[in-house]
Amino acid sequence: MKRTVKVLCLAALMIGSCLSASAQFRQSIFFNVNAPTGDFASAVTPADNRNVWAMPVATQNVPLGYSEIGKNASIGFGLGYRVSYRFDVGMGMVAPFLQADFFWNSISSSLSDEDRAARADATPTYINVPVQLGVSYLYDQLWNDITPYAEFGIGVDGMFITSEGPCHWTAPITGTTISSGKYSYDPSFAVAFSFGLGAYFGRHVSAGLYYYALGQHTIDYTAKTQKEALSDLERNYYLANPTSRSVGSFALRIGFHF
Repeated sequence: MKRTVKVLCLAALMIGSCLSASAQFRQSIFFNVNAPTGDFASAVTPADNRNVWAMPVATQNVPLGYSEIGKNASIGFGLGYRVSYRFDVGMGMVAPFLQADFFWNSISSSLSDEDRAARADATPTYINVPVQLGVSYLYDQLWNDITPYAEFGIGVDGMFITSEGPCHWTAPITGTTISSGKYSYDPSFAVAFSFGLGAYFGRHVSAGLYYYALGQHTIDYTAKTQKEALSDLERNYYLANPTSRSVGSFALRIGFHF
């Protein structure tokens, strides 16, 4: 019996110490509005200026094909989740963190209109999922309810592009329907980093401005697309002319902390 009481007391002490330690841990969720930068925001090259084998249909801006995909992203939205640990450093707090974000961007409205005009079965969208380790510094010596902060993170971004096409056009003379293939793309991964400035308002809400450098992403067709949708000439051009995109975003981010 005495042994049982000792075990229970020891367990209570361990649980109490864990709860005390866990009080330093914070969980956060974020919502953002983001504006693309770099190649991610660049305009699509007009069809007349493209190499004939760089596009499935040389007289149309859609489907984009691997030579133009990853461009022309619109303003997008996203969310994120973070686990952090705070400790006092005298003139503020330092908070190492692990965070995963989700960014969603469509193509511009003008290209979406072209997709609709071409009766596209699917319009491409861009999804980026950066996972980062980082650190925040919170300066809590100014005001009781407003705490400025600065932070930096580094990790890996996964870029996922949804399928596009097939597109269907009506030939002007014969009236027959001309269709493109359906094009899909492999996921791409690249080193990414971010930095931001903002402030906490009370303990549970924050707002900040960020720049996310999501890396240099290589654009590759899936093996299925290469096999089923590309001619030999298109495949040879694609293999001989690899393409990549510099992907980035400025983001306004609102956080809720628990």
